[in-house]
Amino acid sequence: MSKLKGQFFRLYVEIDSVFTLLAALRSTTMTLNNEAVDVTDKDGSLWKTLLEGAGVESISIKASGICNNSASFLFIRSSVITGTFINARIESNLNKVYEGAFKITSMESSGEYNKEEIFSLTLDSSNSTVRTISDFRLLEDGSYRLLEDGSRRLLEAA
Repeated sequence: MSKLKGQFFRLYVEIDSVFTLLAALRSTTMTLNNEAVDVTDKDGSLWKTLLEGAGVESISIKASGICNNSASFLFIRSSVITGTFINARIESNLNKVYEGAFKITSMESSGEYNKEEIFSLTLDSSNSTVRTISDFRLLEDGSYRLLEDGSRRLLEAA
């Protein structure tokens, strides 16, 4: 079984109708949530009973990296201050892309003497706008990464 490169687990934000890689990230984490609804009552067997097909589904994304003055970082910082929803996309080598409206629920910056300023942020999905696109393969072709879905569109230059 082949291993997957963490560097291709990437977070993009939509700026002026174009998805742009969030610059200077070092770490990205995605959590898929499916909240359970407990319907246990005294008539049951005293074992927890969960209601099938119920609950709230959501995606939470955590990312951290180096502060900079790129357009994507400045856009994120501005979105935190204004509290607006942003469109974001997270891609992995597992043929999955999650895309939709997110709210940045927290952003933290820190710095130490003689080291870089770093940031971490958390994005939480909003509504049912998050969707999965899974009919593609990620190809590495020399210095290019290609999205193979029949159209052979260029995803990005490496």
